[in-house]
Amino acid sequence: MPDANISTAAQPQLVTLAPTHARLLLVLLAVLLILAPLLGTGLDPLASMTLQLLSIGVLTVALWTPGALSLTRPELALLLALPAVVLLYTVPLPAAWVDALSGRDLYTEAAALLPTGAAGAWRPLSLNPTATLNAGLMLLVPIAVYLGCRSLDTRTRLRLVYLLFGIAAVQALLGLIQYGTGQNGYMLFAATSAAADAGSGTYINRNHFAGLLEMTFPLALALIFASLASAPDTGPTVGWRRRVAFLGSGRGLRALAFAALALLLLLGIIFSKSRMGITMAIVGLLSCTLLFASRIGGRHAFGLTGTLVALVLGCGIAIGLVPVLDRFSVDPTADGRARIFSATLTGIGQRLPLGTGPGTLPDAVRSLQPVETGAVFFNRAHNDYLEWVSDAGLIAPPLIALALFLYLRQWTRVYRRDPWDGPRFIQAGAGIGLLLLALHEFVDFNLYMPANQAIFALLAGIFLSRPEDPADPARRRHRHRPAVDRERTETALAATPTRATPPPAQIPNPFDSPSTAIST
Repeated sequence: MPDANISTAAQPQLVTLAPTHARLLLVLLAVLLILAPLLGTGLDPLASMTLQLLSIGVLTVALWTPGALSLTRPELALLLALPAVVLLYTVPLPAAWVDALSGRDLYTEAAALLPTGAAGAWRPLSLNPTATLNAGLMLLVPIAVYLGCRSLDTRTRLRLVYLLFGIAAVQALLGLIQYGTGQNGYMLFAATSAAADAGSGTYINRNHFAGLLEMTFPLALALIFASLASAPDTGPTVGWRRRVAFLGSGRGLRALAFAALALLLLLGIIFSKSRMGITMAIVGLLSCTLLFASRIGGRHAFGLTGTLVALVLGCGIAIGLVPVLDRFSVDPTADGRARIFSATLTGIGQRLPLGTGPGTLPDAVRSLQPVETGAVFFNRAHNDYLEWVSDAGLIAPPLIALALFLYLRQWTRVYRRDPWDGPRFIQAGAGIGLLLLALHEFVDFNLYMPANQAIFALLAGIFLSRPEDPADPARRRHRHRPAVDRERTETALAATPTRATPPPAQIPNPFDSPSTAIST
């Protein structure tokens, strides 16, 4: 027994959540993910408080077991930097320092006209400390979901993926019903302030509704391809009986279920009439096809994509694609986004290097709002990257670059030539979902919605986990078998009585010569 003297301390010690804690964490995450889209997407005061309390519970359970959460240094730096920025803008500083910042003259003069004047020798950097504090509290939701997801093993994360499928399917179905009824208010969850000619689910903004579906869509495609990767070869030499047998098997039925889900999500995106959502759905479909083609054979991948597109077109024509296509005939600059971008860029240039504080863009942009917008005040830049720079100045670009570095580095770990299993397909689908919403944010503000923040953080937790997760029980059993277990197994095998060697089929003749016996 060469391994008998190996100490168990030399083996990697795997620390995981206790089963009770893991189940509690799963329940808390499930409740948070379900409630976030239902409670007005999480923006109402009561909804915000509910989600924040749930997030505190998730953080408590996730951080309860020391060592169960393994984060890289860049991840930890990014997670700590987010609340640190909020703290920087809410801590009182000498008023002379704050007033000396670029672009603060108008606000200093306005403060002097108030009944209280500009009294006080100390003042925070934020133009609106209450808004900054609220923005910091809402960071609890994505941070808690991310850390909670990273604390779970692969099998439990898969349950959260299935839960996300259920949430997205209900939202997509509700959106299709809303489109068919015209949001006339006589149905459940009719969004009276949303576009009456589009589906929006429980969201007020159809772009945020499309953002939820476009993040989930690549995950459904990934599981279709994962099911087909384990299917028998469906080349021209294989008969139809084998194909039918696969479709009737458990894997085949799962592939059909995921295909139906992908079809429903794609239809929901189309009839949200969100131009950027539809564009991102096309990008996601092409990205998944090209990424997974080499894993299941290019012919099969493109055949699946063609079938899905044909079904979507058939269902879309039956429902009515003309109003959707009319959306693309409208000038994309007619909605005022170009003027909003210009005003935000002007404000950024005036208030560098520190900006005005997280969550303060509605206050900071009032003096720069174009006259063409009339009496309607815009409260978002409709470009999260511009808004972050407007709020945090030169602090924001390094944080964005750090997040991009984490994303690109993880692709080098996920996309490898070794055989892929189901979790690897799911990780790749989550990575594509993150990319789609990140591109969508150039013209929208999904990541200011707590509901979409939670879904985005869930995908980030899935994607940034190690492809070979040591918390997975199956992998731990096969790849990290402790030496003491090997010793016990070898001892048991040695103690097992061996069967006697059976006699040879023919006994040699003792009177034969030695050479004859040997040759026999």
